[in-house]
Amino acid sequence: MKLKRKERSRHPISSIVLYIVAALTALIAIAFLVNNVILFKNNVSQYVAQGYSSAEVIQQLLPAQLLPGIFEPIAVYGGIAFILLGVGIINQKVTKCLKMLAKAEVTTLDIDTTEQVEAVEKTNKVANETEQSVDNHLTADQQ
Repeated sequence: MKLKRKERSRHPISSIVLYIVAALTALIAIAFLVNNVILFKNNVSQYVAQGYSSAEVIQQLLPAQLLPGIFEPIAVYGGIAFILLGVGIINQKVTKCLKMLAKAEVTTLDIDTTEQVEAVEKTNKVANETEQSVDNHLTADQQ
């Protein structure tokens, strides 16, 4: 009977979170753009209803309200979204490199002779004794 191993995503979770936050930031930028265009349209309608000419109102409000309302969300929120996207990509590549390094550092222990078996057992015994003495020392300090 074979056990099936679950396939993990090749993207680290932190990169996925950064991608999601970047997408949400881009959606916020789009919402601000739409809001600013609707606000401009409503202001033009109000000034025209008060008796001003449409061309004059648009000429005055375009550089004062519409252009800053368009460029600000693009610059601020779009910039933040691209920075988060870039950080997510860099995080993914760094994680991939670290995983490759970790795999390269894993070494196999070939135990062929009895001398090697004895050396491993001696190392384990010393490690266990050291761990027990540290535990005893810590419990004595706590009392």
